[in-house]
Amino acid sequence: MATVKSTDLAHQEAGKMMSLITSQLPQLINQLNGHGQTLSDPNHWDGPLAQRFRGEVWPQARGDLDKMRASLEHLQQQVQKILTNISHAGGA
Repeated sequence: MATVKSTDLAHQEAGKMMSLITSQLPQLINQLNGHGQTLSDPNHWDGPLAQRFRGEVWPQARGDLDKMRASLEHLQQQVQKILTNISHAGGA
């Protein structure tokens, strides 16, 4: 059987990661989406650069943000496994 090491610091850091993943980062992504949607509305911003933003920049950025959200959900699952393993190993 392999030796498992689990310190209080490891548990704390995994908990901090989980907090960032479950609350702070999704909130930032939501804020970015909201700002992008507002900037995409020609009632708020229009002209050649605004049209480029609406047609090219924002669709790509929105897709990237969606991918980021999916990656965070996957990372959340992995960090939850880490926390569970630390607890089973006798950590905090």
